[in-house]
Amino acid sequence: MSSKGSTAAGIVVAILILGAVAILGYYQVEVAPGLASSTTTTAPAVTCPSVQCVNVTIASGASSPPSGYTAGATTQYGYTPDNITVVIGVNNTLYFLNQDASIHTATSNTAGVFDTGNINPNGGTAQVTITTPGTYTFKCIYHTWMQGTVIVKAAEGTGSTTTST
Repeated sequence: MSSKGSTAAGIVVAILILGAVAILGYYQVEVAPGLASSTTTTAPAVTCPSVQCVNVTIASGASSPPSGYTAGATTQYGYTPDNITVVIGVNNTLYFLNQDASIHTATSNTAGVFDTGNINPNGGTAQVTITTPGTYTFKCIYHTWMQGTVIVKAAEGTGSTTTST
């Protein structure tokens, strides 16, 4: 190929690259912002997949600490409801819906009781079934200010009972 042909090909390639960059820049500046402002994403309503569930929502904004939070403080924040009472065999499955833009977890502070693992942002879900009576605090392992409590009761007529005489 001649020197003039190589130069012409180089100029054409350069023009194509500049054109592509200009189109991408136009899209990012003029088109994309209009799409973002006119599109509304609404997280789905929490729907428990069975009748033996308690719905727990992680609200949008939970990944930011509440006003006045100091590092290391214990708060009941980030889960709605954050104080839950369940009965084994009646409603002892917790169904979590993450409406926040960050990944969260619901992890028992008592090792081995329950851990949802990562709950994806913007509509991700997870569920855990608790089968041992007790009171358990839980937290998001990524956001220490997010904590809740679940009280798990034995179904009536089961488990140990105490009577006084």
